[in-house]
Amino acid sequence: MSYQVSVRELWVYPVKSLAGLQVDSLSFDNNGPVGDRRWMLVDERGRFVTQRSQMLMALYRLAQVDGRIQITSPKGHTLLLPVPQSSQTYPEITVTVWKDELTGYEVDTTASEWFSEQLGMPVRLVWLGDASERRVPDAQASDDERVGFADGYPLLVCNQASLDELVNTTGLSLEQRRFRPNVVVDGLPAGEELALGEWHLGEGTLALLKVCERCNIPSIDPETGTFEKATASLLKSACRFDGRTVFGVNAVSRGVTKLRTGDRGDWVSN
Repeated sequence: MSYQVSVRELWVYPVKSLAGLQVDSLSFDNNGPVGDRRWMLVDERGRFVTQRSQMLMALYRLAQVDGRIQITSPKGHTLLLPVPQSSQTYPEITVTVWKDELTGYEVDTTASEWFSEQLGMPVRLVWLGDASERRVPDAQASDDERVGFADGYPLLVCNQASLDELVNTTGLSLEQRRFRPNVVVDGLPAGEELALGEWHLGEGTLALLKVCERCNIPSIDPETGTFEKATASLLKSACRFDGRTVFGVNAVSRGVTKLRTGDRGDWVSN
C-alpha cells in the first residue's frame, strides 16, 4: 500500500533521556539527526544513565538560548551545554549503551559536576565525538550506517493517527513526547507504520527497519517524573504486536539530508 504522508512534528534529544526540543527541521549526518543524542550521562562504570532508573531526568527542560542549549534542572538551576571542538582535544572514556562499548569524551568536568549535584549521584557528561563507529544493529543496515547514543537506531518515527487511536481506546491523556519520536507523521492510517517499508522523500528515503518495542519510559509522566502503573498496564494491553508492547518504528536515513515540518512523500508499506 502507498500513502501520501507528511511531517507533522520534528524532535531532537540533545542529551540522552532528558526532555526533547521540538524543531522546524532536521539535518542528517552519518550518525542520524544532527544534534540528537550526541551527549549522554554515564555512571562511575561508564554505563549509560536514563529515565529507566532515574525517572526525574524527564523533568530536565531544554531551550535554545543565543545559539546554545540551556538545560534547567527540576531544582531550577541552569547549565549551558558545552560547545565541543575536535574530539582529539578531550580525554577518552569507554562508555556502554546496552551491549555496545564505544568511546565518549568528557568535554567539561564542570558540566559533569553540575549533573552529579542535580541528580544526587556521581555521573559524567560525555560527548559522542566526531568519528563514532557504532553500527546500527540490524541485518538490513549497511556497514556505514551509524548511530550515536540512541538505544539502537538513529531515528524513531511515530504516527499521529496511532496516538489518536490509542487515546480513544484507553481514555488516557497522552502526547507524542512520551514516546520520544524524532518524526511524527500525518496521513497514515493507524497502525500502518508497523508494516514497515519505505518513506520516499524527495532526494532520498527513510528505511523503516523495525517496530519499536517500548520500555517503561512512556509510562513516566513528563510533568511529574513519576511512573504511572495504570498507564503502563493500559499501554501493555493496547499496544500489543507480536506479543510485545510496541509503538512507533525505527528507521535510518538513506539519502535524506534534511527534513522540514510539512514535507511530504510516498510511504510504501511492505
